[in-house]
Amino acid sequence: MQKMMDSQKGKKATGPRHEIKEFPSNNCCNRGLLRFQQKIRERISLAILVIVYLLASVRYFPGRAMHSIVETLIHVLSVAPINLGATLLIVAVLQRLVKERLPFSRTLRFFLVVAICLEFILGLAHYFEINGAA
Repeated sequence: MQKMMDSQKGKKATGPRHEIKEFPSNNCCNRGLLRFQQKIRERISLAILVIVYLLASVRYFPGRAMHSIVETLIHVLSVAPINLGATLLIVAVLQRLVKERLPFSRTLRFFLVVAICLEFILGLAHYFEINGAA
């Protein structure tokens, strides 16, 4: 009895030990669910960027709906090469810094962000032109 007490003196009493059983399939499902949620969030944010870009690129002429549609299409097609060139420059620099290829979704996001910024500036210019301020 004394031997048993001496051998246990150095050890701390932790109480009864309970084994926690982990189910490998549960972790796999959780990771799969998290990946699915992340993909959904990415797609939703990409859709929001596309909608904001389309709204920013609209050229509105009051009372002339067909003229607005035609001018919007002409504008989008004429500004797209500028956006594409700026995006390619940014992506090329980032790929040189990171030393790996960026995924297409990231490149598309850069394109949309550059396009939204440019459309904001061009939209302000169009607004001031229509109202005679410039």
